[in-house]
Amino acid sequence: LFKTKQASGSACATCHADPAKAFKTWAASMPRWEPRLGKVLGVEEFVFRHAKATTGANWLMESDDNIAMAVYLRNVANGAEIKVDVTSPGAEDAVERGRALMEVKVGTLNFSCRDCHDAQRGGLKWIRGQWLAEPKGQLDHFPTWRTSLNQIWDIRKRFEWCSVAIWANELPPDAKEYGDLELYLASLSAGKKLNVPGIRH
Repeated sequence: LFKTKQASGSACATCHADPAKAFKTWAASMPRWEPRLGKVLGVEEFVFRHAKATTGANWLMESDDNIAMAVYLRNVANGAEIKVDVTSPGAEDAVERGRALMEVKVGTLNFSCRDCHDAQRGGLKWIRGQWLAEPKGQLDHFPTWRTSLNQIWDIRKRFEWCSVAIWANELPPDAKEYGDLELYLASLSAGKKLNVPGIRH
């Protein structure tokens, strides 16, 4: 896919001839605050926007091609330590919004992220045959293979289905709230090494 020419006649490889070198650590620095858009961009949204602008490819978020490219770019960076910008103007505010979102109770079940993932609440326990991991270490293996579903999920898909599980309305994958939440979780995982694709039940 990286080498395949798209609508413009160009491929990713047209500009990035040596992806192993060009993207050796890039994915470990994502997501990041994008001031021109006023939001946090993760790998998947960046892929969609950048590929469309440069090659004409229409790799929508959560599409097979988008997820394949996200897995590839993160896999190239496997072993790199997660290090995201949390101090620049915009990024610092986004992290704080993400931290606050972890506490917001939503859905019919009136749960927050921390109700399920904080070790002092429901975290680090089994529920309905699933292990509820703590927030730290959530991002280093996404996109991840879901053995129970025979699918690969990116982190935004995980966010959406957490909402479904507590009977809340999920947001679109490019929602600003998901960007803030992803950046906050990445900040908690600073120093952990990418290991993509992961595998989960």
